[in-house]
Amino acid sequence: MAASAAVRASSLGYRLDSGREILVRVDFRLAPASFLAIVGENGAGKTSLLDLLLGFRRRTEGELSVLDRDPETDPWETRARIAYLSEKVDMPGDWEAGDFLEFHRGFYDSYDRDEERALMRRLRVPYDARIGTMSAGETRRVQIVGALATWPQLIVADEITATLDILGRRTFLSLLQERQRTRGATIVLATNLPEGLDAYADHVLLISRGHQLAFGLLPSVLDGQASLADAVAARLQDHDGPLR
Repeated sequence: MAASAAVRASSLGYRLDSGREILVRVDFRLAPASFLAIVGENGAGKTSLLDLLLGFRRRTEGELSVLDRDPETDPWETRARIAYLSEKVDMPGDWEAGDFLEFHRGFYDSYDRDEERALMRRLRVPYDARIGTMSAGETRRVQIVGALATWPQLIVADEITATLDILGRRTFLSLLQERQRTRGATIVLATNLPEGLDAYADHVLLISRGHQLAFGLLPSVLDGQASLADAVAARLQDHDGPLR
C-alpha cells in the first residue's frame, strides 16, 4: 500500500470553458509535514492550482487528493482541518479585529483561544483595531491569527507574503515552519517572491504558463544555484515555450 500523502496530483489539468489551458499535466506528491513553496511568475497558474486543492474549482483532467480526499467532494470535517490564507478574503471594514476573530472561531471546534492571544501579541495586533483603518498587511495579520489558532493540519497560503512588511513576512514564515516541525502541519505556500524561502521550504514546485518546470526537494531544485531565487530565475529564463 502506498504511503499516505497530504497532497497528490497526477496529470492534473484545468482549462476554461473557452478552451484556454490554465494548468497542464501537473504531477507531484507531498508527504505530510512538508513545506511546499509553489513559485512562478504572475499568471503562471499558482492561484488556480490552490483553488483546485481547496475545491473552489473543478479540475478538467487528472486526479487530485488532499488529506486523502477528493477536494471536489470532501465533507466539512476535512475542510475544517485546512486553513486558507489569501488576499482575496475580505473582512468587514467596520469590524474590530476582535469582532472578526469572534465570528471566525465559531466555525472551528479545535479553535484555541490561548493560542489566539499569543499570536495577537506576537504579530502585534490589538483587539480593538478597526479593520477599515488597517493597512493591507495589518488585516492579513488578523487573518493569520484566526487561521493558525485552529491548529490546522494543512495550511494553504496564496501570495499573502506580498502584503506583509519585512519583519511581518519573516514572522509569518517562522510561524508556518514552527507548526510544520512541532505539530506536523503541511504547508503549501504560493508566491511570486522566492527570495528568502530557502530557510523555510523543503519542497519546491515551479510553474510557468501553466506548465510544471520542476518539483522536488529544495536541493534538487537549486541544482547548484546559490539561492532559490537564483534557481527560479535561471529556469524561467531557459523556458522559452510550452513543454512537450
